[in-house]
Amino acid sequence: MKGFILLFIMFPLLALCQNEPARAITLGYEQLTGNWTEISSVEGVIFYAKKADCNHPENGIFQEMALIKVVNTTPYNITVSWDLLQWLDGQLWTRLPVRAEKKKLIHLEEGNSLEGSCDQDSDYYSSLTVFCRFLNYDDKPELTKFELSNIIITPYEK
Repeated sequence: MKGFILLFIMFPLLALCQNEPARAITLGYEQLTGNWTEISSVEGVIFYAKKADCNHPENGIFQEMALIKVVNTTPYNITVSWDLLQWLDGQLWTRLPVRAEKKKLIHLEEGNSLEGSCDQDSDYYSSLTVFCRFLNYDDKPELTKFELSNIIITPYEK
C-alpha cells in the first residue's frame, strides 16, 4: 500500500520535471553592439552581451569576441551552467552531443556579477567569451549566432 501511495505522489512530480522546457538564450550576431545589452533573465540571473575587439598582436591574433556578463540578483550563491552552441556562416559548428569543452560553468555569490573580458588568463575567459570573427582575415567563417542552451541555475552554500 505504501508503495502505491508513493507511486501516486511521485508520478505527477516526475511528469512535471520531464515536461519542463530546456532554458536557452539565442543571440544573433547582428544583435551585438559595443555596449552591454540585456539579452535575458532566468530565475533572477540576468545575462548581458556585447562585442569587443580582442587583439593580441604579440601572438598575431586579431579577433572580435562576444563577451557575456552574468548578474546574480538572487539572495543565494549560485552555480550557473550551460552548453554553448555556435553557428558560423549559418551552419551549426558545435558538435552534438555537446562535448565537455562547450559546457560552461560559473559560480556567483549573491548580488555579484562576472563579465567576460579579452584577458585570456581570466578564470572565466572560456566561459564568458564567444568567438565572432578574425579581424585580419576575410576568408574565415564568421559567427552568425550563438546559443546558451540547457541553462541550469543551482544554489550552493559557502
